[in-house]
Amino acid sequence: MKFKLAISLLMLSLAMPVVYADALEEGVIALESFEFKRALKKLRPLAEQGNMVAQTKLGYMYLRGLGVEQDAADAIEWFKKAAEKGDAEAAYSLGDIYGNTRIGGNLVNHEKAVKWYRRAAERGYTNAQYKLAARYFDGGEGLPRDRIAAYAWMHVAARQGHHDAAEKVDLMEMILNEEELLKARTLADELATKHSPEELQY
Repeated sequence: MKFKLAISLLMLSLAMPVVYADALEEGVIALESFEFKRALKKLRPLAEQGNMVAQTKLGYMYLRGLGVEQDAADAIEWFKKAAEKGDAEAAYSLGDIYGNTRIGGNLVNHEKAVKWYRRAAERGYTNAQYKLAARYFDGGEGLPRDRIAAYAWMHVAARQGHHDAAEKVDLMEMILNEEELLKARTLADELATKHSPEELQY
């Protein structure tokens, strides 16, 4: 009897990850298909169980008011849970909430925006690398003006295929002097080695 119970529990535990993955996939597909009630039904339990992808998607739903009442505070809560587990998209979303009046309203805090953009950038998220570069280039929004760091992060984003970064790199190369450009390219190589997917490191 105990042996049969043990076998049953083992089979159940082996099946759970498959069911878990199926529910996550169904939830994401429902969200992308604008079936928000179904998405919420699938994603919320997974988010509450600690799945970072579900937490990120739930944060997005709260941020945009998709199937739930729009609530930036709830969005931040879910994004933070996912970002702390390593989800770069969630970290980037937090950067946008804290860094953009249109998205975050009165929650704007440039120091927090930079913190989360940097965390996402260091995990290889190209949009975050681009925005971090832009803030370094202009200065004044949570970062000092630093054209070398701006070029380096922009170059990393360009290497990974960010649609606007390559053009910005070309423009920066016309602004930086020869010494600055050498330093910036060296820093870009260092950042790319640390913060790009392995297949894109060169």
